Amino acid sequence: MFLWLVLLTNVNTIPVDEFKKYINEGDFGFDDEKFLMQIVPGNNNPSHKYDKVDEIQLSDIVDQNNEHYQLFMTYVEKGFTSKGLTFTIYDDNLKNAAVALFRLLQSVEIGELQRILAWARNNVNKDLLTYALKITAIYSDKNKLINAFEYEPPYITKPNYFINSETIRKAMQLMIDDGKFNAQEGEVNQFYKTGDVIAINTNYSGWNLASNGCHEELNYFREDIGINSYYSGIQLLHPFWMSNSELEEINPKHAEYYYYVHKQLMARYNLEKEYLKYERNKSTEKCFTDYNPYLQYDNGLPFPIRSSTLKDWNEEQARIKSIDIAIRECISRRVIFMDNGTKISMTEDNYIDLLAKILRANLDGVKSAKFIRSFFGYGGNTYPLDSYNPAPSVLHHPETSLRDPVYWYLIQNLLNYFNEFERTLEPYDISKYEYDDVKIIDARIPKITTYFSYYQLILNKGIKKIDPMKIPYAITARLKRLNHVNFDINFTVESKTESPVVVRLFLGPQCYDENCWVLFSNFFELDCFSYQLQNGINNIIWSTHERFSKFSYENYYNMEDQSNEINRYNLFKFPASLVIPKGLEIGLNLTLFVIISPKEEVFNIDMPNDYYVNYRKLMPDEFDRKPLGFPFHREGANFKPSANNYRFFNITVFHKKTNTNANGYFSKNLN
Repeated sequence: MFLWLVLLTNVNTIPVDEFKKYINEGDFGFDDEKFLMQIVPGNNNPSHKYDKVDEIQLSDIVDQNNEHYQLFMTYVEKGFTSKGLTFTIYDDNLKNAAVALFRLLQSVEIGELQRILAWARNNVNKDLLTYALKITAIYSDKNKLINAFEYEPPYITKPNYFINSETIRKAMQLMIDDGKFNAQEGEVNQFYKTGDVIAINTNYSGWNLASNGCHEELNYFREDIGINSYYSGIQLLHPFWMSNSELEEINPKHAEYYYYVHKQLMARYNLEKEYLKYERNKSTEKCFTDYNPYLQYDNGLPFPIRSSTLKDWNEEQARIKSIDIAIRECISRRVIFMDNGTKISMTEDNYIDLLAKILRANLDGVKSAKFIRSFFGYGGNTYPLDSYNPAPSVLHHPETSLRDPVYWYLIQNLLNYFNEFERTLEPYDISKYEYDDVKIIDARIPKITTYFSYYQLILNKGIKKIDPMKIPYAITARLKRLNHVNFDINFTVESKTESPVVVRLFLGPQCYDENCWVLFSNFFELDCFSYQLQNGINNIIWSTHERFSKFSYENYYNMEDQSNEINRYNLFKFPASLVIPKGLEIGLNLTLFVIISPKEEVFNIDMPNDYYVNYRKLMPDEFDRKPLGFPFHREGANFKPSANNYRFFNITVFHKKTNTNANGYFSKNLN
């Protein structure tokens, strides 16, 4: 069996005009009659050129000798692009159709692309088209037409993949009833109207069941709308169906980044568990129960419950197990034999790149990924592997995968391959990275406080077509999400020279000096940025609320707080609200690490014809040639407490509880 191993303050009023402006802004979407206007910047709406778009055939737009057109049309003719199908990229037919459409869009000129999109809006499955367009924005030169940075959060356009189904049902009923409801009914069902906004209090999965003391304590993290949206963006940057060779042409470090992102996710998840060790005096490591996602598909079917029972051994499991054994054999021998007979030795310098590529190709490839997500997504509730399912599991969508605890087990087991190889290496010498020209004198760390804040996301756009002129009110889902009080950390640094440096910050569990390096995999990178040091004393300020190049800020879409926010949302960056793990009322002790290194020259990738310009922008900034996650990329040794350019600091995170909730009630673990 594959890797089963150890296995409401008051709601603020939003003026009608502001609401109309909000849902009519030029964001990427498909719910509006002005579809083309939403994806073409500016006020130039080309839709008048195609008034009879219903009569246009794709063959009237594209050269019929185009091989991508021919392939795509075979899927159209077979019905794999039909509207109403539940799209998942892990269904072979739907995937092939989406990839064929992407290749077609990638190959045509801008003018043709505009007309294809006008045709596709009326003839192609909406979610399939959305996926193909997002991929096209990243992996083509069409960035001037489709900007990857202008995506709305997926939870705005597809809220039923992020929000409990009972909330979606209440919202639909409110729309049917034209926003009218009995006050007593509203109080019982937890929705309230203030001004032009109807807010529906929304919990996470399992809120109505007795606690089993297991994973539901962390559902606010796993099911957070921000982190699940972020992970959908990560999967767009690393499509499982795209070969390593194609991705390597775009970014030679794609495999390392694929590994690094998952390692950081796991480190952050482990940090979130820290408070449970003290508050509940228990671990969730041995918890494995059924998982009910509380989500609903557009067709009305619920997302299936993942059973904790195991299936009988079968041929597919045997194949995955054989891959597992083969990879571990490569790790043991520290050598890889390619299909053509070439032998490649795994070394300290190349093992991350090689292992990440092997794992992508063999355990996250087209055939394996489909089986693994079905096997773990359904559990004992089997479903035919090669049959279309109108209600696939949460593991069949990148934007819902992180909700299920079993997916985090899969991530950890992916990382275990790297850990296994690293155990064959001697710890690297951290003393080689000492830099005596710089001395960290002190750090002024304020009180760090976490709390659950209210977040209202609009449901109007995602549930059905909305004409803001006819429905002058907003319906929102009102969540409680982990957040923190913004703070600054001031580092006093003395420099002997005027020079550019790289500052890296990490947050990890409580540890002491040398012991921290043993826990290297549990350190989460808060930031990595360049800084120009002056000769003498310098004051480096790191702030949680001004790191737009590192984190995604979602306040712009929060209707709970009607401040004049600039849109700082980015699908491909980690949500800023989740940077700091939940603390304890009495304080949770953690460890902050800072290291300052000389900035090095980095050689940029040369990509002709502006291809993949969006992809380059979506990658993390590089300031030197050190591994991603340095110095916690693997275990280190020869740590010197007296070193000048790196230091550990003890920090404490306090959690401010709110025992009374304005306008309704929420789960107890959200206080």
